[in-house]
Amino acid sequence: MFRQWQTRTLKAIAWISLASAIVGMFIGFLRASEETIFTDVSIGMLTGILIGFCCSFSEFFVFSNSRLRMARQMPLWQLMLLRTVVWCGCILAGMSLPIWLFGLPWQDLDTYLIENFVISAAIALAFSSGIELSRLLGPEATSALITGRYARPRLENRVVLFADLIGSTALAERLGELQFHAFLSDVAQDFADPIYKTHGDVHRYVGDAVIVTWPLEKGVKNGASLHCALGMHRILDRRASFYKKKYDTEPRIRVAIHCGQVAAGEIGDWKKEIALLGDTMNTTARIESAARDLGERIVLSDDLVKSLPDTIGTSIRALPAYEAAGKQDKLTLWAVDQHG
Repeated sequence: MFRQWQTRTLKAIAWISLASAIVGMFIGFLRASEETIFTDVSIGMLTGILIGFCCSFSEFFVFSNSRLRMARQMPLWQLMLLRTVVWCGCILAGMSLPIWLFGLPWQDLDTYLIENFVISAAIALAFSSGIELSRLLGPEATSALITGRYARPRLENRVVLFADLIGSTALAERLGELQFHAFLSDVAQDFADPIYKTHGDVHRYVGDAVIVTWPLEKGVKNGASLHCALGMHRILDRRASFYKKKYDTEPRIRVAIHCGQVAAGEIGDWKKEIALLGDTMNTTARIESAARDLGERIVLSDDLVKSLPDTIGTSIRALPAYEAAGKQDKLTLWAVDQHG
């Protein structure tokens, strides 16, 4: 999954650099005269490539890298300020280097550099604000609210994952409210990596639980939702010593994964969110209860197992038919090897 994330990230950087190069060429073309068209277009292209590459590289590998906790745990205004300063440095370097390479006189370009730098810095600040808004609401919710996709409820097929902390009630009493909140924040930070790498979207944090969703095709492709669950377990195992030292506990989770039809739509006025409703959500909650009752760490519904590819990279085994509260028929469930 890490290699897939690297490939996807590098492709995104390449596309952003290409788009920036095209924009730079267009700007160079607009400001060029007949005598300088080649030089201006070339400078615009190089400027676009440098700015696009440097800004996107710093974003993906520093500011939006869930492994760099210092950046992600900074207060919002500090993170936005730092990002804007770094991006402005990238913009300044991107504008200056091509001019130096072409040997153009700096004194003739003062106005050009100042005007373009101010415009670029304003754009950088706007993009920084947009990125943090997307992180606050979630990428999918931000896109949906802007485009109005869920202004009217619609039916969608989704994969739904519930991850619930084991023993959180007793832990909350022992740690106290503030320390327990910090604990949940650290766990959520750890979960961000496997969720992002498997193209998942955090639908909601509910107390000590997190709900993650995928469109059906993405959630079953290469067993993405299952690998997300395994990744959650692995990262908690890997960071057990950190939690033991800081909170005197080693967090463990139960995960339930199901798929089916949900009704998705906007709810609220002053504070909007995308709500997912329907039997699929209720059944996933029942499967999480089954995981608790049966002592399993990862439990899959039969519907999900039937939708997964034949090769998912781990073994599963059938569980006894489970009689869930509020369900007429018993649930056919499957357990996953935690370290699969």
